[in-house]
Amino acid sequence: MSAPIRLGFCGGGWVVRNCYAPALERCSRRLPVTAIVEPNATHWPSLRILFPEAEIAATREALFSGLVDAVIVASPNASHLDDAVATLEAGLPCLVEKPVLRNSADLGRLRRAASRGRVALLASAACRHRADARSWLEFCSKIAPLRRLDLVWHRHRGVPATDWHLAASDGWTGVLADLGPHLIDLAGAALGWQCDGLLLRRRTAFVPSFAAPAGWYGGGATGEMTVCDQFAAEITLAGCSLTLSVRWRDDEPGDLVRLEAMGDRGRGCLEGLFGFSGERRVAHQRLMTTTGGIGAVQDFAPGTAPQIAGFAAMLDNFATRCREGWSEAPDLAFLARVGDALTAVEA
Repeated sequence: MSAPIRLGFCGGGWVVRNCYAPALERCSRRLPVTAIVEPNATHWPSLRILFPEAEIAATREALFSGLVDAVIVASPNASHLDDAVATLEAGLPCLVEKPVLRNSADLGRLRRAASRGRVALLASAACRHRADARSWLEFCSKIAPLRRLDLVWHRHRGVPATDWHLAASDGWTGVLADLGPHLIDLAGAALGWQCDGLLLRRRTAFVPSFAAPAGWYGGGATGEMTVCDQFAAEITLAGCSLTLSVRWRDDEPGDLVRLEAMGDRGRGCLEGLFGFSGERRVAHQRLMTTTGGIGAVQDFAPGTAPQIAGFAAMLDNFATRCREGWSEAPDLAFLARVGDALTAVEA
C-alpha cells in the first residue's frame, strides 16, 4: 500500500469546509490534512474541528516548511494563480480550485512553474467526476463526432454573497469565473479536448445593481455588485457549435443544470442540478438518450451526495497524479484557449 500523502490547503473557506472536508472522510488515510493556511482567523475554530491534526497558519510559507507533500489551492479566486505558482515552485504537487486560469498567459506561468519542479498540476474538476456526468460523457463518445453542445447552469437566486466574490478582479470573479469553468471543462472532455477552428460568435454579460444572495451559501445581503451575474456565449470549435449559459440570477424559479449533446449517431441530455443548492427546478437527476431512434432514460440520485462523491473521486485521481509527477494536461490547454476567446468579458 502506498504511503499517505500529507495534504495542505491554501485557503480554508466555504469550499474546503463544505466540499473537501466531507470528501476527505472517504480517503483520509491516504490524504491526511496536516496544514492549512487561512488568513481569516474567524475560520480557524471550524477548521480545527474538521481537521484536528492540522497546523493552521496565516501565511502560505507554512506549507513549504516540510509539513505537507501536496497542496490544494482554495484561496479566493484572485489569489489562485500566485498561490499555485508559489506551490509548484516549492516543488509541491498542486490541485487548484476553479478557476485555475483565465487565459494562455496564465497557463504559461503555471507550465513554467510545474515543469521546473517536475510536479503534478491539476485543475479542480469535481463535476466531471460525478457519476451522472461520467455517464453523459461516455454517451457523448458513442455519438461522436459531436455537432452541438448546449450547456446551462442557471440559479434562481444564487449569488455567493462574500466580499471577494462580488469585487471586480480582472476576470477572476463573477458568474463566468464561478460556474463557467465547470461547463467549459465538461465541454472539453466531451470533445476530447480538441479546440481547432475556435471562433467566438457571440457573448453577452449583464452586471446588475443588486441581487439577493444564495441562502445555502451563508452570505448576507449584497451591496452594489460590480461583477456580471449572467453570461452567455456561442463558440464554434472542433466542428461543434457550443452554447454556454451561466446565471447566478434567473427569473424562472429553481436552479438547473442541463447538458445537451447532439452528434452524428444520436443525442443525449443530462438534466438536474450540480452543486449544493436545494432550490431545484426539476426533481429528477436524469440522463435521456436517443440512438438509432431508440430512447433510454437513466436516473441518478439527486442532492449533494453525488457532488461530494465527485470531489472524493477527484482527490483519488490527485493522489495518483502526485506520484506520477509533471505531465502536460490537455484540460488546462483547453481552458486557456477558450479563456482567450472570452477574454476581457469581466475585466
